[in-house]
Amino acid sequence: MSADAGGEWPPGTMIKGGSVMGQVATIGREGLAMVRDAAPRATYTRQVTQVLSVATLLSMAYTVYTALTLGTDDLRNPVAYIVYGIWWGLILLVRTDKRWAWWVVAVATGLMLLVGVFYYPTVFVPEQQTTLGWFENDLYMGLLLLAEYLCIQRLRGVVLGPKS
Repeated sequence: MSADAGGEWPPGTMIKGGSVMGQVATIGREGLAMVRDAAPRATYTRQVTQVLSVATLLSMAYTVYTALTLGTDDLRNPVAYIVYGIWWGLILLVRTDKRWAWWVVAVATGLMLLVGVFYYPTVFVPEQQTTLGWFENDLYMGLLLLAEYLCIQRLRGVVLGPKS
């Protein structure tokens, strides 16, 4: 019987789509354990994908904006394209939901946070910053920090959602 009809899933059946939390009461003990195992991976994967996508798009948009308005040479710099390509690759990698992939993304995000804290301020000094530049940098770093936190929680096996 389907979960939408109010019946119970057979033990060992995986839920596809719909609200898992709304159906928890109708699942047998074995099925509940599988739902708890499946739901965090999907949730962390979706959240980290979205956070890193927004951060990368924000950075790309700011790079284009500064090149067009301030005349920077960032659009002619191949390193920028390589870094953005690596980030899009990491976003695709996290969607595989493999443990090694989570480690790769967590380490890469941690390294980018270190670059943002220790290296970036030495080359982009306050005299070069605009209000928009400060905002973009702080938002970007905040999104990376959130992605790093979510990666660590996923690696630790922490379940997202209300406690039962």
